[in-house]
Amino acid sequence: MTRNWKIIAQAAAVAVVIGTPVAYAAAPTALERAELAGLSPQLRAQVQARAVGGNSVTEVLQVMLLNNIKIKHEASLIVALDWSKGVAVVRLPNGGLEVVNFDPKTLQIKS
Repeated sequence: MTRNWKIIAQAAAVAVVIGTPVAYAAAPTALERAELAGLSPQLRAQVQARAVGGNSVTEVLQVMLLNNIKIKHEASLIVALDWSKGVAVVRLPNGGLEVVNFDPKTLQIKS
């Protein structure tokens, strides 16, 4: 009989989890608020629109930056990033590394 109660309790817990939305948009952290404040108004609006469903502001910014980098440079991963200086180190498909300069307000890649 104890085993039946255990199964019922587990089933109830699963039902609660299934009935709960998977991810809530978390309020931006202090770092994310600072990142947003440094962006152009147009880019800030784009980032905020995409930072939903569990995507953080930082994650959205990194994806957008990597996409911009890929337009001019073959890159597969951002290895290091300094937002304030507008410098990213990216891993190349061949395993090498490359330094890429970008505008922190617009995420546009500098030549």
